[in-house]
Amino acid sequence: MQPNVHTQIKTQRGFTLIELVVVLVVLSLLAAVAVPKFIEVTKQAEASSVRGVLGNLRSALSLRMAQGLINGEELSKWASNGPNADERLYPMHDLLIERPEQYQGITSGTDSRGAWYDDINNHEVVYVLKNDDIVDNASGDSPQKLRYRIARINADGEISNTGETAGLILVPRDNYSWNY
Repeated sequence: MQPNVHTQIKTQRGFTLIELVVVLVVLSLLAAVAVPKFIEVTKQAEASSVRGVLGNLRSALSLRMAQGLINGEELSKWASNGPNADERLYPMHDLLIERPEQYQGITSGTDSRGAWYDDINNHEVVYVLKNDDIVDNASGDSPQKLRYRIARINADGEISNTGETAGLILVPRDNYSWNY
């Protein structure tokens, strides 16, 4: 004997309203905890990425400086404020073989967040922050920008534009501190 269609419908059961509400509350709580954590992780990743690129630039500058010393070249000409603008280095363009994917080239500027570029006006390498709050006291621009220049080091190990150049260093133009 086949079961009655009416009894079959009664035995099928769906979710009750209270079960759906409990699931939604649990999902909401998970989202409330996970989303801020995800945002923090993305900020930490951006800070780490920027530090990595700056480390690559510093290493490349050290190699170029060593090559110049071996060849007997005057290092001061490569500094961001070197005597001849045609000999100054554009940090990213002239030092790195593989540049970041977001590198915009030698330009007068961009506000494209997450972009790197070499500033044509002052030979600085610039990073436009995706998240303005990963550093304190950056450029003051909107969006905020980190600017680095190649500076001369004198025989006393001080950053100086006078006297004999003992070396070069990549330094921030503005004082800032990392939040991540």
